[in-house]
Amino acid sequence: MKRDREERDRLVRQGVLVPDTDPHLYRFSRDHLFGSSSIAGGIVKDGNCSGPQSWRRPSDGKSIKDVFG
Repeated sequence: MKRDREERDRLVRQGVLVPDTDPHLYRFSRDHLFGSSSIAGGIVKDGNCSGPQSWRRPSDGKSIKDVFG
């Protein structure tokens, strides 16, 4: 079960996520601040996600967990 499905559906209803040209994808219509890196990752990935392990800095590839551990 995808734990962030309700949040994703709410963002679609609010127009934060809108259909992309690919009918299987959504895109952000505007910036959105998430209260949790895991929820943000779950929405972007469309599946359960450990934000601290998944989000990485482009400059050096370190995860949030590595940086703030």
